[in-house]
Amino acid sequence: MRMDRRTLLIGGLALAAIPAHAAKVAQGLFPTQPPRPLPNIDIRDNQGQAAGVATWKGKPTLVNLWASWCLPCVAELPALDRLKPMIEPEGLRVVALCLDRSGAVGAVNTYARLGIRNLDVHVDHQRQAGEAFGAAVLPTTLLLDDQAREVARFVGGAAWDGQQAVALLRALIAGKPITPDLAPPLVRPTSNP
Repeated sequence: MRMDRRTLLIGGLALAAIPAHAAKVAQGLFPTQPPRPLPNIDIRDNQGQAAGVATWKGKPTLVNLWASWCLPCVAELPALDRLKPMIEPEGLRVVALCLDRSGAVGAVNTYARLGIRNLDVHVDHQRQAGEAFGAAVLPTTLLLDDQAREVARFVGGAAWDGQQAVALLRALIAGKPITPDLAPPLVRPTSNP
């Protein structure tokens, strides 16, 4: 039986209507072997300047894909904000990439509400990053080598400012293999921040 476009669209909409808690997605740290180059999509900073994959080359990078409507995303943003000044002097770039439809406005408002001071605003205006980077759920964090190739990803919210996360990121900075046992603990939101 051949599915036409309308049937496929209706099926996709039906799947999208399933509550997030009903869908089971594996969470944790997943190494990417071999390292995977990322497509160079249009990502901008708060001033509208290019801030995408091409600008991430030269040093290892943590790229966190998040949205303001995603409770686990919002729950881990403060940890990423604390992590950035702690780990960037050691040679790791920290990028929080907002996938909101509202663009920079949604990111700026969320940062203000949470007291985020260290993270820069990065926005995927074309809303392509989720699909282009293969992120089935949010939050998803990509760990990139100095050539902007994905060497691992963390699916779910993580305690990014904890000892385990810092050890993982120091291994990334040193160019060591990333293995699942380096995973930081998952963080679950306890309330709407």
